[in-house]
Amino acid sequence: MTQLSLGPALESGVNLLRGLTRRRTAVEAAQRTAAAWAEAHPLLEAQLVTSPRPGSPVVDYDLLIDDPSGGTIMLGVQGDDGTSWLVDHSTHWAAGYVLTVDGTHVSVSEAMLMLRSLTRPGLSPQEELVRFCVLRNAAEREDVGLTEIQAAADGFRRRRGLTSQAAMLEWLARMGMSAEAFHDHMTLTAKDQRFRARKRAELAPAYLDGHRDRFARVRAMWALSDEPIEAAELDGSLGDRWDLRLTRARTWAGELPVPLREVPAGGSAGPVPYEGGFLIGRVLDRQEAVADDATIEAAGAAAFEQWLADAAREARITWHWL
Repeated sequence: MTQLSLGPALESGVNLLRGLTRRRTAVEAAQRTAAAWAEAHPLLEAQLVTSPRPGSPVVDYDLLIDDPSGGTIMLGVQGDDGTSWLVDHSTHWAAGYVLTVDGTHVSVSEAMLMLRSLTRPGLSPQEELVRFCVLRNAAEREDVGLTEIQAAADGFRRRRGLTSQAAMLEWLARMGMSAEAFHDHMTLTAKDQRFRARKRAELAPAYLDGHRDRFARVRAMWALSDEPIEAAELDGSLGDRWDLRLTRARTWAGELPVPLREVPAGGSAGPVPYEGGFLIGRVLDRQEAVADDATIEAAGAAAFEQWLADAAREARITWHWL
């Protein structure tokens, strides 16, 4: 079916939905009618989605069809009975969801809980939610036991200062979360942690081989100031300057400010504009990367973030509220 011939099929699909009886007692008949329509339009691979409203005899229908140009088209028909769209769709299957990533739904409450713990710099809340979903999908089949779940819960409580039973119960009440729901959340967290550790170990060696300059060990010092200063002043002659932030670090080259990352041992850079001020810095020592435990761990963390970013770009994402 070509793009030009899709119009009549869409019109026919709308007419199909208008003709379905929206009552629970008529669902089986509606499914048979939709199946016959799908047989008459085989290239569309049509599916009827049935959404009974809680506590109501009314049923909503959506028709999903393949778009020849890629993706899926959802058709829905709503009669004009004077009820606002927001009220009428408050029990729709997607009404409580923020987004769906590769088939995994994220509810409003889940999204709020995620955002309290996701703080990757430079990412928007939407990007963080998508990456969280990608990770959750990948970790779904990980097998975790009670020890790992307890460790995840202990870490969660320590990070938030929930060290007493009273503090934990108060937090659960404030979040509107039951103890069972918290256990389920920690089970998913433990799966995420297991998958993350396994994936990091898998990716680390190759990533280190391809980014050895990034994991060179360096000793460096730099200052970020409101006004430019000279490199000689880093030797201790800063005098009465207080309009600066001075940093001395032993780290990997990839963790340095960008202007210093490729500076050789004994070299300096700046003053150059940087982060709204001026940066001046010096690399005191630089050693080639070695595959010790600390470097492998750092390379694995960087490789995992790259894998997660790539997977998020390739994911199928549907935003329901944004």
